[in-house]
Amino acid sequence: MLCFFIHGVNAKKATYANTLIKNIRNEFYKAQDKPSLKFGSSYWGNMFNHKKLQLIEFIDKDYRKACEQHQEYKYSHNDIYRYRTKRNEFISNFLGDFLIYQNPKRGESIRKRILEEFTQFIHDNPRETQIHFIAHSLGSLILWDILFSDIISNDDSVLIFRNMLRQLNLVSISTLGSPLLFLKEMLDIDFSIINSVIEKPSSKNDKFRWVNIIHSSDLIAYPLKASIENQIDLSRSNLLFSDQYVWQCANEFEQTLKNLGQFDLAMVVAAEDAHFSYLADNLDGEITARIISYNLLGETNKLIETSIRPR
Repeated sequence: MLCFFIHGVNAKKATYANTLIKNIRNEFYKAQDKPSLKFGSSYWGNMFNHKKLQLIEFIDKDYRKACEQHQEYKYSHNDIYRYRTKRNEFISNFLGDFLIYQNPKRGESIRKRILEEFTQFIHDNPRETQIHFIAHSLGSLILWDILFSDIISNDDSVLIFRNMLRQLNLVSISTLGSPLLFLKEMLDIDFSIINSVIEKPSSKNDKFRWVNIIHSSDLIAYPLKASIENQIDLSRSNLLFSDQYVWQCANEFEQTLKNLGQFDLAMVVAAEDAHFSYLADNLDGEITARIISYNLLGETNKLIETSIRPR
């Protein structure tokens, strides 16, 4: 069994999935009939850092010019363009990666990098034929493009990717902190395409599995089932889909502010930690690993029985 990761925004190291891998392995140790499990991961997070830095430099240059022009406000320059550090972090960690992938040429370059890493992973494990994908954040859109998108150009590396996948048994995907609900509206994604890609099942146990994991405080992650059911009759499809909620506070500050009735502030202080909680070395990460393990092992009854997991 092969399991391949695709990251989203703000992945600063190639080891971003290591903690989640450890937690999944811990869950596998508990299973009675556990198959061999081998992990691989893509890393494209360093490809366009120069573009993000350039954007921040342009903004800082304009800010400095405004300050130089208006020396009468020299004691209030920091208030003219507020929250500079946080703005730059937002560009570097979130917005920059998202916008870079939307550029067709850069998006294709990112997919090409992922193909190269995936190809090496497959070549390193020639005896394994069962493949599972795990995608976080923007990685869920990248995975959608790789597997399902019908607007890929004829020279895109995705076509090579799909040819490779035809030689394998694509069993499941797990999406974490996925913004696909809103990207569907922005990009006019058609979920019915899934039916033309996955094969008709010979039994319920053969269904293609998709688990979408949502942390309760993650403002980027939203459920997808109703949107998918609007375009796919799941009772007749080879797709077995499940939304799963990690019902936790993202940090102690969120819990404290909630207890004080400060829900707006709680939302703000929780947002970033919640979005990366799936990969964290804490209870949130352990719950995420448990859900993914059910998906990898085909324990669909455990996914159907409950969708809210407080522990």
